[in-house]
Amino acid sequence: MKKKLYIIGAGSVGGHIALNMNEYSKKFEVMGFFDDDPAKIGTEQFGFKVLGGINKVLQLKNAAIVIGIAFPRVKRKIIEKISANSTLLFPSFVHKRAWISRKVSIGRGCIIYPGTTINYGSVISDFVVVNANCSLGHHTDIGIYSSLAPGVKTGGHSVIEEAVDMGIGVSTIQDIRVGRESVVGGQTMVIRDIKRKSTVVGVPARIISQDVPVPQIAPGLRARV
Repeated sequence: MKKKLYIIGAGSVGGHIALNMNEYSKKFEVMGFFDDDPAKIGTEQFGFKVLGGINKVLQLKNAAIVIGIAFPRVKRKIIEKISANSTLLFPSFVHKRAWISRKVSIGRGCIIYPGTTINYGSVISDFVVVNANCSLGHHTDIGIYSSLAPGVKTGGHSVIEEAVDMGIGVSTIQDIRVGRESVVGGQTMVIRDIKRKSTVVGVPARIISQDVPVPQIAPGLRARV
């Protein structure tokens, strides 16, 4: 008997999972969506009903859940909310046309799209989305809640920290670290480390905004200039 699966988010990622579940796993039956958009509740999306808002997930028992949302910070808020229900299960889904090397670790609640290749020594943390045709070099480390848009390429030993949003076609050279909660614009070429909470674009990558707290100066001391 197939296990019941509920999808949070009746948008593009959730729709992809709903329409193509048989290409990811034959162990689950999609029962419908949960979505906080009032215009979607009670409607049919991608052939499945939107059963209610996300809070209704808290009423389920031993249900399998997939977060069909790519936005890292939104994913994190949803997980923080529904984690109050300790009975929920978060299976990962790897498309049958993805290539995953031996010696790769994949956490809970991940979605690995078709055409993706992940080389040995890589670690994919919980609730990561790796969209179509990404290529992750050996020992790439993807932090929790991060999302990679189609065509992202990483050099070996790249580290993508927590809740990073990597745009379409981003590339990194080897030994790059992208700081947590950063946004890397489409087609960007990253050749230097990126500090946390930065937004970068271009070839090579350049910072266009950064939200990093300024270090506090102890009372009675003056900053050196």
